[in-house]
Amino acid sequence: MTDAPHAIIIGAGISGLSAGFRLYEAGWRVTVLEAGDHVGGRMSSVEVDGFICNRAANILPGSYDAIRQLADDVGIGDQLGVTDGIIATLRDGHVHRLRSDKLVRDGLRTRLVPWRAKVRAFPILIDALRMRGSLSYENLGAAADFDVETVAEYCARRLTPELREYVVEPVVRALFVSEAERLSVVDFFFAAVNFIGSGFMQYPGGIGCLAEALAAMLDVRLECRVENVSRTGEGAQVTWEHNGTQEVAVADAAVIATVGAVVPELYPDLDPRASEILRSDLEYASVFNAHFGLDGRPEEPASIIQVPRAEDEALCVVTLDHNASPSIVPPGKGKLATYWHHHWCSSRMDREDADLLAEMFPSVRKVVPDVEALTVTSRIDRWPRGVVRSRPGTYALMAELGSRLDARSPIQLAGDYFSASSTNGCAVSGNLAAERLLGTRSDLRLA
Repeated sequence: MTDAPHAIIIGAGISGLSAGFRLYEAGWRVTVLEAGDHVGGRMSSVEVDGFICNRAANILPGSYDAIRQLADDVGIGDQLGVTDGIIATLRDGHVHRLRSDKLVRDGLRTRLVPWRAKVRAFPILIDALRMRGSLSYENLGAAADFDVETVAEYCARRLTPELREYVVEPVVRALFVSEAERLSVVDFFFAAVNFIGSGFMQYPGGIGCLAEALAAMLDVRLECRVENVSRTGEGAQVTWEHNGTQEVAVADAAVIATVGAVVPELYPDLDPRASEILRSDLEYASVFNAHFGLDGRPEEPASIIQVPRAEDEALCVVTLDHNASPSIVPPGKGKLATYWHHHWCSSRMDREDADLLAEMFPSVRKVVPDVEALTVTSRIDRWPRGVVRSRPGTYALMAELGSRLDARSPIQLAGDYFSASSTNGCAVSGNLAAERLLGTRSDLRLA
């Protein structure tokens, strides 16, 4: 095994672990350097007073093929099931529910919007079918031709205000914690095609089970803060700090699997235009994920309740985690996870948890009226760079970024910025980085 090629992976999120595992499968020695004290990044879990809290990502749609394949290959696929959950939307204080496996039927029956609005919704289906072939997790530039308007501009051109307010915008708020006036319409259709209606995976314990299973196969070193990655001959040199000591290693290859904004700092030799795109043009939304462990289960059967802006400016979505994955709570208990709008979070990043909870409870009460009386424990995870925040032109920029990267370089990139920001997109980016290093996709263009 000492003669096997060696790769250093920077970042133990799902992108880095995916890349590392695929190289490990091919017989490489793999070292993963993680700056934090746990693996999984935004796909990690932590136990709090018997409740398992998914620190960022929470829902795994059944359509996430790359995640499913990783779980199968690492040996936990038989522990993942797929259930038909209920997606709901709040309007005027009432929860309107649609089963994920019966969206058309329930969509026709729902009172969320009147019939005149439902008739006007057919352009969404038509445009989704037209765009479907371009919504690729592997080819970040495929959707560039459609990346010419915001969600709000699309709605003004094709739909009614009511459809925007209660059908389209709640989806982008729930998944991207941003407003329709900002986001590229491509993000909405990525969600519509790849997320809605596919059911949800049920996982043992928290969502971090996959990251933990992958990490168990690899040499993962925590609290190692990488300072520099550079090319040396046909390989890569990586410099990092651990416990106050600087360490340096030369390997056959490296994968930088961090949020895009820090890549130029770590990799100064990156193409200048690629660095400019990652440093200046790629933006992230700040996200709070606030968890509420409950001494009982609300009667609400939905797994996801979207909160339109008209109902609450700050609160974007509530997930009832005990409905989606019952094993993450003690018997008879319940748990909520809540996600909050970028602008609300970014202005409160330094607030104390107690102050934030005092502001959050009135909003959450709109969905679960007795949440304060039921809450026995809470936790808030803060992500200054939580999810890529697109705008029209972002997908074209990412295509340009890809064209600047060398698919045959011993230093590859992986992360949440190579397609619509999601756990599945991250896993795909890690897989592709490994394939390029292995030479199995040496002709693969990133654009």
